Amino acid sequence: MSLQAKYHERMLLILRELSRSPLSRRQLQLKFMRKFESPSAFESTFQYLARQGRIAKSSAEHRAPYVLTESGRKLLEALS
Repeated sequence: MSLQAKYHERMLLILRELSRSPLSRRQLQLKFMRKFESPSAFESTFQYLARQGRIAKSSAEHRAPYVLTESGRKLLEALS
């Protein structure tokens, strides 16, 4: 599997989970770790998606769950 394919698979996992329902960062990490077993891979993928505006907190509250943005929905469609 190419490096690019790995990145796509990691992003797809996070985007798909958030397309189903809002989740906390910890819940996302646990789902990610079941498949990829790498905290650093989760962190880099999560940060990338957040910086690109593909995922965002649902509100300003400290423990607010993350949701998929419209931009994230489009990326999910493109990667699927």
